[in-house]
Amino acid sequence: MRVNLVGLVALWLVACAAEQPGASKTNDAAGAKRIETVEVDGAAISALAPPSCGESGTESVGALLGYMEGDEPGTLVVFAHGYGQTVELAWRHHVERTVRPGVAVVTTDYRDNLGFPTLQGAHDTIAATLLAKQRFESIESVILLGVSMGGAISGTAIPESTHVTGDGSSLFDFWINVEGVSQLAETWAEASAVGSPAADDIARDAGGTPADCPEAYVRRAPVERAWEMSLAGLKAAAVVHGMNDGTVPSNQGREMAQALAAAAIPTQMFSVLRPAEGQSAGTTGTGALGLGAVDDFLLISGHGWEGDEHHPVIRTGFEVLEGLLDGSYDAAKLYAEHVVDDG
Repeated sequence: MRVNLVGLVALWLVACAAEQPGASKTNDAAGAKRIETVEVDGAAISALAPPSCGESGTESVGALLGYMEGDEPGTLVVFAHGYGQTVELAWRHHVERTVRPGVAVVTTDYRDNLGFPTLQGAHDTIAATLLAKQRFESIESVILLGVSMGGAISGTAIPESTHVTGDGSSLFDFWINVEGVSQLAETWAEASAVGSPAADDIARDAGGTPADCPEAYVRRAPVERAWEMSLAGLKAAAVVHGMNDGTVPSNQGREMAQALAAAAIPTQMFSVLRPAEGQSAGTTGTGALGLGAVDDFLLISGHGWEGDEHHPVIRTGFEVLEGLLDGSYDAAKLYAEHVVDDG
């Protein structure tokens, strides 16, 4: 299935006003759960957005669209995956367990999927969201959840979507940023320092190093765009980060939460301290510094694999999502900090 998003965007002149996810429409006659493989054309979104340094592919990419047969969902959940992942490998299970009456789900791979395509991925995510909203005109509220690189992609998608709505509003109402990259230049520097291929992958999407094209790194850094998110109408955000994260250091989550709060977006910060006994801490900062021998003693949560719903960081992100879906999450709270400690 291929959708002409240029035509769709031309019709998308005014974004629908979003309601709280807890007010989603449900259809008592909803039948079986369906997960479809669809194609999205993010290049059509890139063509509408301002040009940027870096590469921009033209191919369509595969996505998963989940829904209940016969349903008229009021809420759409959009997932953005991380570095080196695919929706089939890490996210099909999350789609299956999130779909329910009143809730549809979409998640997409990206152009240059196994690279670090922050801006291309943001545009592909926007394209997938538009596809789902075209399929289900009943959708009134959109929740965006990104993990790791998907944090940068989802955070960039929020202001970038204003290029297609026609009235300056965002397609997205709520954002859950799980162990996400918020400062792309910092991540590039860290990857360069340890010789990670992620450095070249980031530079390919951004058109060079931060010195070569600094504006491209700002455009791809959600922490730099919090005020744009606020002006675009983002209603609330949650930031979840492990305190011993060895892939995306926890300062990036902290800086993102502070930027969102400073932009007057109701924000809650979840700092994850210890996993349960016998559970892996994930990729740790102490391990990255060559001190991994102390991990079993400290047992402070690191970076979780996004397909693992039981890792405390990933689990906490999905608990926030469930709270938004059932109305128990206080999306009006101006700011709050939480420590999650399973130890």
